[in-house]
This record gives sequence, C-alpha cells and structure tokens, in this order.
Amino acid sequence: MNQYANDQIVLRDEMVKMYQRQQNSKVFNAMLFENLLRPAPSPNSENGTIVTDSRIVSKLVLINKKWIFPVPSKNVFTKQIDSATAKLNEAVKFAEEKGTETYFVFNPSRTKALMHLYPAYLKTDAYSISKQYFLSKLDSSVNVVDIGNKFDTFKKAELEEMYLETDHHWNVRGAFTAYQEMIEQISDRSPIFSDEPMALDDIHISQLTDGAFEGSYNIQINEMINPKKADRTIIYEPRIPFSFSHFEVINKDGSQTIQSFDEFYGFKRGRSTYTYGAIFGGDRQKIVYENSQANNDLNVLLLKDSFMNPLTPYLAQHFNKLTVLDNRYYTEFSLRDVLTQEHYDMLIIAFHDDNLFSGNYAFEKKAE
Repeated sequence: MNQYANDQIVLRDEMVKMYQRQQNSKVFNAMLFENLLRPAPSPNSENGTIVTDSRIVSKLVLINKKWIFPVPSKNVFTKQIDSATAKLNEAVKFAEEKGTETYFVFNPSRTKALMHLYPAYLKTDAYSISKQYFLSKLDSSVNVVDIGNKFDTFKKAELEEMYLETDHHWNVRGAFTAYQEMIEQISDRSPIFSDEPMALDDIHISQLTDGAFEGSYNIQINEMINPKKADRTIIYEPRIPFSFSHFEVINKDGSQTIQSFDEFYGFKRGRSTYTYGAIFGGDRQKIVYENSQANNDLNVLLLKDSFMNPLTPYLAQHFNKLTVLDNRYYTEFSLRDVLTQEHYDMLIIAFHDDNLFSGNYAFEKKAE
C-alpha cells in the first residue's frame, strides 16, 4: 500500500510538471495578439520593463520569463482588516499605557510596488485601496511610519531594482532603503532616540554571480525560470563587520542551534544554492541583539514579518538591546505579558502593506 501511494505521488508530481511546462509554452503567451497589434513601444529606462510576455502557470504570473508574481486579488477584505486593525489599536494602546513608545512601520509590498509589471487584464487598484482602508481604521494616536511614501517617489525602473524577481520579498537594496527611512523618521519623531542611519559608503556592494537562487515563487512552479540565471541579486556587506556583545537565536520550533551571528546571517560565498532565508537569517521565534557600542541605553522590542529579516542587524546598530519576535511561530503568545514582564523603551511593529490581516496580528493567542 505504501509503495502504491509513493508511486502515485511520483506520477502526480510528473503530471504537474508536464502541465506547468505546457502553460509556459509560447502559445500560452497572453500578450501574443496584443504584441502583433500594438506599435512597438519606445524604450524609456525610467518606465521600467516593457512587458511582452505574460502567462499564468499554476496560479502564478510569469512576466517576460523573468518575473514571477501571484495572480492579484481584486477584493478588499474589509471585515478581516477591521479585525486586524482593532487588534493593532488595542496593542498600541496597551504599550503606550506601559510607558513604551510605539511605532507601526508599514513596508511596501512587492505586489503593490510592482503592479506596473502586470498585464492590463490583471492590474488592479485593490491593493492601494486596501492599504488606505487599513490606515483609515487606525486610531489617530498610532504613530505610522509609512515606508511606502518613500518608495512612491521612485521611478518604475528604480522600484524593479529593489525587489527579487522570483521571490515574494524585496532584495537588500530595497530593505536597506527602508531601513534608512525608518531610522530617519523615528529619529525625527522620538523624544528618546536620535541617530543617523548607515550610509551606502559604509557598505561593500557586490552581486550574486555563481550558484542557483531558489525563489519562493519559482520553487512552486518547479523552477520554470532557470535558478542559475534568476535573481542575480545585489549583496550588501558592512565594511566594518557587525559585532554584538550578546547574540541569541531561538528557532521556529523553540530550539537553539545557532551559535554566532556569522553563522546566522549574511552571504556565504561558494554555495551551490541560495535563498532569501539563507542569506538573511530566516524566520525565527526570537532574536536578541545586545550592542554595547550603541549611543543609548534603549531596550527595544520589534514585532515583525519576514520583510524585516534583512534589516534586523542594521536596526540593532542603533540600540543597546533589540529583541525581535515573530509571534506566528509561538503556539501561545501575549504581547501584554511580554511588555509587562520586561520594560521596553520602544516597540516597533513592522509589517508589509499586503500583510493586512495575517497571524501577525494575533498579539494575544492561546494554544488550540
């Protein structure tokens, strides 16, 4: 029976691959006739990629055999957003009552920022409407750091350079830009924190040249885009390596296997494969950075989603102690308990603007 089941799984996987290859063939280019009828567009480097090839493979959109996106939703999920914002308002109110200065950081999601790459029949303003609806439901006392406003100033071609091609995350250029804006905005507003972000002059910049990049979307469609050519992503390495007086990581399952920061984070040359998670530390229950060289004694708590993974060691340069939590990976979690058991001078809640009602908003949850 087990052998039969295994054989069926292998057969199913092969059939899925065959179907995906068929969807990726030339005849399935949704823009085939449009390309024949429309005049050739004049190239303009500021306008970004000219889309000439679009097809849907297993509910993912392949653009120019280079970019992969989800099929966008055209719905605005008001009830779910109402529930999430109510939880966020309550969490911020409790933190402020505990004397913890609080900021909600809204990072620009890839789907919304790169909507111009979708073919016309898939484009939607639902993501912009959803974001604005979300913001409208926040209490006026919530200190919002909207990184999307900064990204809105960039040209389409510049935005394309800030996100991965076959993965749902941004690359380190986009993340670093967000980090700079975050530090500048919090420093401008905070009565207890003042500092300058790191500059590009502090960074050694290179690019992935060897090895395969396994993007989260590309994996789902059996790497229809060659991972050895996809995402020759930018690499940022501080000229003065990050150093912490104490560093601790607790994995998603609660175990502790990471012994050092160098083991946890950063580009490791010579590997055959790379992923967003492998380069930037991946999702963990908890990360603790202690930095005795910071210019303050602030104890800061960060609640985050995976978009923040590349940023955490950069943020840690600015605080005496930074504790990073991802509540999705706790069976039980209480932000109230966290803020009660230890005093935090500052709380930063940072999610991307397509993450409007996920498990990240379960600030109080009990084991099922």
